[in-house]
Amino acid sequence: MAFAAIVVVVLVVAVLVVVKVTGGSGSGSGTCLNGVCAPPVTPAPASLVSELASVPASVEQAVGVPSSSLVVAPTYVPGQQPLTSGGKPEALFIGAEFCPYCAAERWAMIVAFSRFGTFSGLDETTSSPWDDPSAIPTFTFHYATYSSSVVDFTMVEYESNDTHGLGTRHQLQRLTTQQNDLWSTYDSKFGEPEGFPFLDMGNKVIVYSPSYNPEVLSGYTQQAIAAQLTNPKSAITQSIVGTANYITAGICSITGQQPGSVCSASAVTAAAKAIGIPS
Repeated sequence: MAFAAIVVVVLVVAVLVVVKVTGGSGSGSGTCLNGVCAPPVTPAPASLVSELASVPASVEQAVGVPSSSLVVAPTYVPGQQPLTSGGKPEALFIGAEFCPYCAAERWAMIVAFSRFGTFSGLDETTSSPWDDPSAIPTFTFHYATYSSSVVDFTMVEYESNDTHGLGTRHQLQRLTTQQNDLWSTYDSKFGEPEGFPFLDMGNKVIVYSPSYNPEVLSGYTQQAIAAQLTNPKSAITQSIVGTANYITAGICSITGQQPGSVCSASAVTAAAKAIGIPS
C-alpha cells in the first residue's frame, strides 16, 4: 500500500509537470465559456516569421501608399524631445493581447521593423474570441525580443487576452513612468483616452488609433495571411504592407534615413510625404 501511494504521488507530480510545460507561454490558454475557448499561444514557426521579414520589394512598391479609406496614415508630431534608448532612437509600442486592432497592427509592425532588424521569440495567437471583431489572427510580443543596429523597439503588451469571457483580461506587463507619460500625453493630445494600439516612433511619428480594419484578416490563419503577401492586389496585402510602408517611413525619420536601401525606396518616400515628414 505504501508503494502504491508513492506511485500515485509520482504520477500526480508528473501530470502537473506536463501541464506546466505544455500549457503555452500565454495566459488563459484552453479556458472555455459556453463552447468558446481562450486562444492558445504557440511559438510562431520560423518559416512564417521569415515570410513576414521578406515581403518582396516589388510588392512593397506596388502597394505604395494605399487609399486613405483603406489605411490611415500615422501622425507627424514635430518639435518634440527625441525618444532614445541605449544611444539609438527608440520606438515604443503599447498594446494588448485581447485587442483586435492591436492584432491587425502587429502584422504591419513585424513587416516594417523586420526591414531594420530581427525579431526573436514571437508567439502566434488570436485576439479575444469574445470581442468584436473576434479572434483576429495575430502574434504577441510578450516574450519577443528585437535586435537592430539602428533602432531600439520596446514592445509592451499591457493587458492579457480574455480568458473566460469578454473583459476577463488582466494587466500583463507594467509600464515605466516614462512610458505611461508618453502614452497619456500623446493619446490625450489627439483625443484618445490611452487607447490601443499605440506606437510612438521617436516622439516624431505616432500611431494612436487603428491603421486599418482588422476584419480584413478575419477567418484566416496566420499562414494563409502570410501567403497573401506576395499579391499586391489583395486587400490583406494592401492593408498590412501599406501600413508597414507608413511605419517604415516613420522609423526612417528617426534613424537618419538608415539603412539607405530601405529608406530610399519609392514606396517609403511616398509614405513619408503622405505623413507630412519633411524631406
